Amino acid sequence: MRILLMGSAAAEGWPGLWCNCDVCQRAHAVGGKSIRSRSGALIDDTLKVDLCPDTYMQARRDGLDLSRVTDILITHAHNDHLAVNELAYNTPPYAHDNPPVHVWGGERVIEKVKSATSRWPDQENRLHVLKPFQPVYLRDGTYVMPLEASHAADSSPLNFIIRRGDKTLLYGLDSGWYPEASWQAHAGHFFNVVIIDCTMGNLLRSSGHGTFSEAVQIKERMLAEGTADSSTIFVANHFSHNIKLLHHEIEEWFAGTGFIVGYDGLVLEV
Repeated sequence: MRILLMGSAAAEGWPGLWCNCDVCQRAHAVGGKSIRSRSGALIDDTLKVDLCPDTYMQARRDGLDLSRVTDILITHAHNDHLAVNELAYNTPPYAHDNPPVHVWGGERVIEKVKSATSRWPDQENRLHVLKPFQPVYLRDGTYVMPLEASHAADSSPLNFIIRRGDKTLLYGLDSGWYPEASWQAHAGHFFNVVIIDCTMGNLLRSSGHGTFSEAVQIKERMLAEGTADSSTIFVANHFSHNIKLLHHEIEEWFAGTGFIVGYDGLVLEV
């Protein structure tokens, strides 16, 4: 499994789109991994997780061929994870000779996607409503278990267990501390990669996003429950500029915890 983190920021990007605060000025000056676009991932070049407003720019920056994407998993219906109008361009006259894309997400996600894909041929068979804890198989055999996420309930929030072959990913962005039912759904799985929401960084705990300390606590519980071990790659991702730490400063916070700090363009291969 090859996982590309196309973006690593929260909704405002980093530097923030309209922001002139000190940490955004510092990010402009430092550049590199401290420049963060909105979060999303690409798995094995064919499975997209979330469709943020920066997807086109990210694809050009990283030399990606998104015409190869066959399936898109959407975590929730907020605009920084679902730039729904981009899907309108996945049909002629805007796109040619690409495979039909299937979109998977909660009820609110699919409601929004329907309005943007009215011109898609065979639309009704390409949009799929996911229910928490009801696993599905994509057409290529990829196993996906949707999990409840602790986020805005009206956005149909989900996290995902994604298994391809003998490798399994827990994609846990846009969630605070996981609901107990989701913890229970981890049982029976072993995770090779775990990507955890750290939007709130070193700030106060939030019901809808994670902190650095919570990420470490999630790792500790997974190790204790046997769903991860020393070989598991733990990644902190989805950062708000309000935490006021540049990339190297976030790495300093996580030093000794065994976490990789996510950044735009990070590739994980397992």
